[in-house]
Amino acid sequence: MKPYTTIEQRPDGGHYFPLQLQGVELGKLAALLRGRRLLACKVPKMQTARSAWQVILIFDPDMYLELTSSSTVAQGWDDFGTINVEVLAGAAVESMFERENLQFPEVLVVVRAEIVRWQGGGLIVDSGIRLHFADGRTFSAVASDVPGALLLTMPEEAAPTSWQFPASEYSFVAIE
Repeated sequence: MKPYTTIEQRPDGGHYFPLQLQGVELGKLAALLRGRRLLACKVPKMQTARSAWQVILIFDPDMYLELTSSSTVAQGWDDFGTINVEVLAGAAVESMFERENLQFPEVLVVVRAEIVRWQGGGLIVDSGIRLHFADGRTFSAVASDVPGALLLTMPEEAAPTSWQFPASEYSFVAIE
């Protein structure tokens, strides 16, 4: 998916930057993920969980999500990062460039998915996605302060105090 941003005008004059989704409707994303095991996370070589421009999540059986971020100037010089999610076929993933594989040591079964949302100054921005697992741990991919980059929080890590903005400014909206 080419990173892009759709900006929706709200009745109150504010703007909404929604999660961009391809390959499945938002209303079906939760059902698609629920009960699946997250097996691995891949990022291009030379990228890390702290700063990734493309992330591939590998689930069983043979389901993949590509995560990217768009950066859009909406007010003055401020960039706002949004999350892009695409469901991919296995053949498309295998043909992509060389990647680092971030393995997960235990079985991680998805029980819930959420949008990580920032709101302020007349804007609502869907900045990331967070997955909750049956064992109580989470994985998140959220736009960071580097335009187009995602900051990943792996299941064994504590949530960061800041993504693009302080973590306390975000809300978590269940995808249902």
